[in-house]
Amino acid sequence: MPMAPILKELVAPVLSNIFLETSPLKNDPAANGDDMVTRKKFLKAIVSGTLLCLLAGSFIPEDVSAQSLPTIRFGRQTAAEENLWLMIAKPELAPHLGKTYNVEWGQFRASDAAFKALEADQVDIVSTNANSAIVASAKGLDARIIASLSRETEAGAHTSYLVREDGPRTIAELKGKTIGIVGYRTGVELWARQALKTGGLNPDRDVSWAVLPFAATADALRAGKIGAGATVDIFAIPELAKGDVRILFTSKTGVPFDEELIVISAASKFLKKEPGAVRDFLSDMVQVNKYYLANLDQARQALLDAKLVGLPPAVFMKLKDYKRDPDLRPSIEAISKQQDVLVSAGFLDEKADIAKIVDVTFLGPK
Repeated sequence: MPMAPILKELVAPVLSNIFLETSPLKNDPAANGDDMVTRKKFLKAIVSGTLLCLLAGSFIPEDVSAQSLPTIRFGRQTAAEENLWLMIAKPELAPHLGKTYNVEWGQFRASDAAFKALEADQVDIVSTNANSAIVASAKGLDARIIASLSRETEAGAHTSYLVREDGPRTIAELKGKTIGIVGYRTGVELWARQALKTGGLNPDRDVSWAVLPFAATADALRAGKIGAGATVDIFAIPELAKGDVRILFTSKTGVPFDEELIVISAASKFLKKEPGAVRDFLSDMVQVNKYYLANLDQARQALLDAKLVGLPPAVFMKLKDYKRDPDLRPSIEAISKQQDVLVSAGFLDEKADIAKIVDVTFLGPK
């Protein structure tokens, strides 16, 4: 039952009696019975109206408090984080959203742009490639990896590097060509560099690099602008079906172990300023993620309905999904191995303390 009628019923009689007890009418010998009844009704009407006005005013802070909730400015990516997008498509799966925090969503083309925004205090939390997050934190960005959204594995969906059907048949044949990547110093560049080494190529001397979105890779190949280019299943599958491009190598060609792929990183100052909001957000994300894993078809349909995915339904519904931890907990072992590769590839000068890169405490006890 709404609170206003209850309070009116409980409080109005009390206020009415106070008015009447203190009213001159009580001790006015000239006041007859009819006068008393009429004036009592008049006073009760005043009390009721006054009380309703007070009650209406007392509930204004409820709207004000909703507006004053901590707002998380979140910068998301373009692939491999469908479980995150599900919170946008089905906010009812997040019980704390709108009650203890709000989210202002934005999107970045690649991790490097996300970290620039984080450093400039334009966002509070971002989803990025894990290797990029390791490098950024190790090089001084005051941020922490607080959760995992997906993993790059041979068994699950992973990044592919396409070439034209009439293009190179081996990695060695990429010598002198341009490789398309989604951003410099990203996991996508790292995987390509490690793969090129398996073909006997020097990534610094034997090829050149160009930045372009995953979605533009196939067209850039067809136009002859690049010799090979990175993309992910969500974009690769429909292009492969056309028959004029094919996969030459994958992210696992040069880095043959399971990795953290997309992680959630937060500015340290925001973690200190709004720890409760961050905990509630991650608690909600765990619930959303578990729904996603248990109801993949329904979750994907929700993403299609919300127009968060531009693929034809027949294609999207059949895509292999990425491996994901049910509790969104980052693998310290994987991150440590990834850091070793980053150092060997020259992305990092030396290894950093993992404790300064990862903070899983906001996810709660394991």
